[in-house]
Amino acid sequence: MRRILVITNNFLQASYRLRIAELIPLLREKGFELEVHRRPRKWMARRRLLKTARDYHAVILQRKFLDASDMRLLRAAARRIFYDIDDAVMLHQKPVGPIERWRTRRRFEATAANVDHVVAGNEYLADFFRARGRTVTILPTVVDPAHYRVKEHSQTDSPRLVWIGSHSTLPYLEEFLPAIERAAEQVPGLGLIIIADGSLQSQVVPIEQIPWSVESEAVALAREDIGIAPTPCDPWTLGKCGFKIVQYMASGLPVIASPVGANESLVTAATGLLPESQAQWTQAIIQLARDLELRKRMGCAARQRVEAELSTAHAAEVWAGLLRE
Repeated sequence: MRRILVITNNFLQASYRLRIAELIPLLREKGFELEVHRRPRKWMARRRLLKTARDYHAVILQRKFLDASDMRLLRAAARRIFYDIDDAVMLHQKPVGPIERWRTRRRFEATAANVDHVVAGNEYLADFFRARGRTVTILPTVVDPAHYRVKEHSQTDSPRLVWIGSHSTLPYLEEFLPAIERAAEQVPGLGLIIIADGSLQSQVVPIEQIPWSVESEAVALAREDIGIAPTPCDPWTLGKCGFKIVQYMASGLPVIASPVGANESLVTAATGLLPESQAQWTQAIIQLARDLELRKRMGCAARQRVEAELSTAHAAEVWAGLLRE
């Protein structure tokens, strides 16, 4: 059994849960024991942990950048260092001061200079590390298909769009609400389901909020008809890895998404639509809402792709191949 040290920053973060925690039992079956530690805040405790890297076959640094002194210590102790990333954490989603930008930049450069291999959620993130001479494997954030019920599409007088997210990304949906409202004016009964810790208001389209939970999300998704992922284009959203799209696909839903970042590689002509403008969004919604056979066909292809390429089993195979090097 090969021991792998995993250093993460937050056990509750979705990135850790989806990209590391769910792979632990699958990798154990393949001969890898992942021992996970949260990065200590105190300097001495952090140094002690980093020095233990010499006792492991490899280290996975998950999403967190280390400062130059910590990276030098880890580099001296570790045989091989992997860095896993699924967000543009070298940038900032919200405005910060020059000192914070400088600190983040230094930590990013120190980390990028000392890791052996990067596992990135999309091409945009990968390019940051390729520009610094690192070898990169693209691995989207994946799901266990068995967790998701598959939608049985049937004729309906009330087709329902679904969006899953959080209050922090709810503004993305709000920006495209006018396009949804215009579609609702032409598709009687069209509704919008929001699975999140917040909601929106509309005088045109009925909106229902379902509080998110791990237990309820799969059941809720399988009741809807079309998954949507409206996404503005900026440096932060380009780093997003389209996890909600993978969830829709696992549920057998056709997808409508903005052609931004990872969305373009996840949504193909077989599995959904990629409208750019608000007017195109309206037409895409109308098209899928009115065409049952198209929803069935795209939903089936979406589920098949998740099982083949976007599953935890596939991700475990990729990681096992890297860790055997």
